[in-house]
Amino acid sequence: MKIHINGDPRDFADLKTLADLVTALGLEPRMILLEHNGQATRRADWAKIPVADNDRVEILQVAAGG
Repeated sequence: MKIHINGDPRDFADLKTLADLVTALGLEPRMILLEHNGQATRRADWAKIPVADNDRVEILQVAAGG
């Protein structure tokens, strides 16, 4: 399955949900925000949102600062 991550196509096997994608990428869920096919998503919903071939996911890193 090909998923476009921040505009770059990447191949993945066995992904079913956004939560699977986050795990496959080795990301810390508390430190990111996801946009899926142009829609902002809630972390609580990631395990319910299916992914499909050619989906587009934007990943934003959360950073603290002052």
